[in-house]
Amino acid sequence: MPNMNENSLAVCIQALQKAIRFNDFISQSDTVDSDNYEESSYMFELELSRLCELYKIEEKNGNVSIPLSSLLTPPFDELIKTK
Repeated sequence: MPNMNENSLAVCIQALQKAIRFNDFISQSDTVDSDNYEESSYMFELELSRLCELYKIEEKNGNVSIPLSSLLTPPFDELIKTK
């Protein structure tokens, strides 16, 4: 992964959490196609999970200054509790 560092991972993890919340908010509109909403939510959540796994590796190797547990907010904090 070119030019990816701990700061990039942290920002992406935080941004995806916000995107998922925003997507959930938008889904409440009558103009949103439920299939599109579910597909985009799935893509965001899958990518968040992948980034968390990469971050866990970096955290285990001592390459991060912010613990993953501090980056994740409910309900996303379950990503580190279940694995």
